[in-house]
Amino acid sequence: QHPGGVAVPPSMLSCWSLILGIAGTNALGFNAQHAQHFKAAAAAVVLATSPGALPVLPVHATVPITTLIADAEADRETAELKAAIEKAKKLSDAQEKADLEAAKVAAKSAAKALAARGPPAKLPSKAADTDLSVALRGGAINLRELRVPQSLGLSLPVVGPLRIEFNAVVSKVTPEMAADADVVVGLPTDLVKAGKKAAGGDVGLAVDLPGFASGRLDVDVSTPRDGEADVVVTSPLFKRLPIQKTKGLGRFCFDCGTGAPESEWFVARNLGNGVQFYGNAKTGVSQFEAPKGF
Repeated sequence: QHPGGVAVPPSMLSCWSLILGIAGTNALGFNAQHAQHFKAAAAAVVLATSPGALPVLPVHATVPITTLIADAEADRETAELKAAIEKAKKLSDAQEKADLEAAKVAAKSAAKALAARGPPAKLPSKAADTDLSVALRGGAINLRELRVPQSLGLSLPVVGPLRIEFNAVVSKVTPEMAADADVVVGLPTDLVKAGKKAAGGDVGLAVDLPGFASGRLDVDVSTPRDGEADVVVTSPLFKRLPIQKTKGLGRFCFDCGTGAPESEWFVARNLGNGVQFYGNAKTGVSQFEAPKGF
């Protein structure tokens, strides 16, 4: 080496030719930029070579091998980074597409569930100020789909509006699992006989409520005339209560009743077997059929 360049013996020309060939084949992962450096260096050696003299390679044309390796490593890392970014982008696009499809499915399910719920429950507009009003949302009960009401809404004085969630889930289970429920319902063992009695307005109910009551109740329902349904519940569970009977309240007093005009017809019920009949206080006629006009 001397000022102005690097001295290369003629015997090294074959090495430069080899390097030139390597650069031409882009071997060892060198890119086009590295090949250009090699070609420039080899060309400078050939041009500077003369018979009997040592060729001189200008300093600016020399490229240390460590630099070439460092450049190749940097290019490899850049390529790997680009590949990683591209892969991440593809994964992100795929995830975004999956999320979009999931959102579409959820929206369809929500719309279907909303449609199945039916119109909102509306309390009766004809309710009197002393009536307890009950309304059911359309489609809240569907026995085919095992759907039952799952919430109850009401407004209490002072407290305000409340919503009670039942979290009701109906599912088919084993007899043992059904018997392990908090509330167990048993159907009549003789459904035919029970059906005939129910058609006549006679229904029996046996209850076992630990801490409250345990026994049997007989429910007799009759509709003696349009607009009236008489429900009589008899059971040893009921104790006589000092219920106040005054004008306009109850039935068992002279001034009790609904406030409607009086009729000459009365209904009498036998306190033993529960048999009822109609009697006319003016004519003294008694009969089991409802009087005309009622």
